Amino acid sequence: MDDTRGSGQEGGNDNPQMTELRNMVQMLVGAVTAQQQLLQQHFQPPQPQETKELDLSRAETQQGETLEYRGVTEDPVIPMESVAVVRQFLKLKPPTFKGVIDPVKANNWILAMEKNFRLLRRREQQKVEIRSYLLAGEASRWWNLKEVREPKMDWARFKVIFREKLVPRAVQNVKCSEFEHLKQLGTTIADYEGSFTNLAEYAPHLVATDEMRARRFEDGLRHKIKRVIRPLVLPTYTEVLDRAIIVEQDEIERKKYFDSKRRQNFGGKGTSGQKKQKPEMKSRNFGNNPKGQVQVCQKCGRYHWVYAGRTGLKLGMRLDVSITMK
Repeated sequence: MDDTRGSGQEGGNDNPQMTELRNMVQMLVGAVTAQQQLLQQHFQPPQPQETKELDLSRAETQQGETLEYRGVTEDPVIPMESVAVVRQFLKLKPPTFKGVIDPVKANNWILAMEKNFRLLRRREQQKVEIRSYLLAGEASRWWNLKEVREPKMDWARFKVIFREKLVPRAVQNVKCSEFEHLKQLGTTIADYEGSFTNLAEYAPHLVATDEMRARRFEDGLRHKIKRVIRPLVLPTYTEVLDRAIIVEQDEIERKKYFDSKRRQNFGGKGTSGQKKQKPEMKSRNFGNNPKGQVQVCQKCGRYHWVYAGRTGLKLGMRLDVSITMK
């Protein structure tokens, strides 16, 4: 009885300050415990490699639903737009390059690719996606290594390292020299433009801007064409090329016209499709002159002495020569 009464008196006589302090400690312990639980939720310790399991979950992407494997590395999913671009490009049947060290084949492959790019108006990123499908054999293995080292390589950079790999430096120097001395001479504008475009790939520093390309092309034109175009100071390569084609076509038409007139003046066909009839002249001897006869010249209409097949002009003479037609 005494113990019970004593305990009750002790509990009832607690100091209010002690009670408040006890409550604060309990609140602090609760806050620390809650904070530890939050930290454990955000920072889970890594699971052992032996017990790690594949966690399959559905993840929606731009192309649809795909499976995401946690803890497993996969190749990136190719966007559907890229697949459509590649399929459209392959319909043009572009050539495949296998990596043979052949400057001509390498350059032709680059030109064929760029022609198809212009036709389909492909963006730089799409060019990067397409080219890997058209490299085979040694070229494909080489590209796989390069792509890892330079994943953001554009088409211009690709052409540089492609030529460094497959076109020997000596060949590039020869082609660059050929471009520096390239002239149209007796070729057509179309042939000259083709050679200019092919060789310019080996000397990009000489055609770094469109105006530099225009001036270089203009300098190599034939003199008759260049003297018409140069005073115009055309700023772009396309304008110089278009005007050169026009001047060349005019030159061809003028030549055809004068050739036709020349044939008409010197024994060409008449309007009836038959050759012109030539007048037959009767000649007469003068005295006992053994040197020849006098005839009317068919070209100039004047009188000439005929000396054993040769003619000589005799001035100051009035001769009576009768002309008859066959």
